[in-house]
Amino acid sequence: MENANHVTFECCTEKIDIQDIEEVEFAIGVRFPKDFVECMLENNAGAPVPCRFDYGRVEGKVFNSFFSLSKKVGSYRILLAYEQTKDSLPDGVIPIGYDAGGGSICFDYVNGKQAEPIVVFADHEYMVSERDLDEQELEEKSLEEWQREAITPIASTFTEFLSKLY
Repeated sequence: MENANHVTFECCTEKIDIQDIEEVEFAIGVRFPKDFVECMLENNAGAPVPCRFDYGRVEGKVFNSFFSLSKKVGSYRILLAYEQTKDSLPDGVIPIGYDAGGGSICFDYVNGKQAEPIVVFADHEYMVSERDLDEQELEEKSLEEWQREAITPIASTFTEFLSKLY
């Protein structure tokens, strides 16, 4: 099993409870992984330390913070992030945090919304919605294929993602 014991969190909100998380899961239609839920119950909207991670060919990306999993606490809420990006991300890709440059750390439920998601990076500069593409582009590739070009895998589990922070 991966070891993420070297990670601590700063700037967390007050504690949330499991009902807060269940409300978000219900609204989005997913089940968050147990390791993520346990971490967020203690560190809602926290900024991990260390905070750098690598993905694809990019090294040293700076992870800023997780989104709040409560409607009541925290200013950057996961439901707001989801609503703002759902038309530009493939179905089942849920933002859970953000980097220093506007990209999103996401869960990708590529194997189904009740399966364990992988952790991916969504580069906001390559995110597209259907209204960004013309008819010819949509004949060339499906909307999901275009949207998947903005997605790069980081880790197969949430704990593995934390263990990769340096």
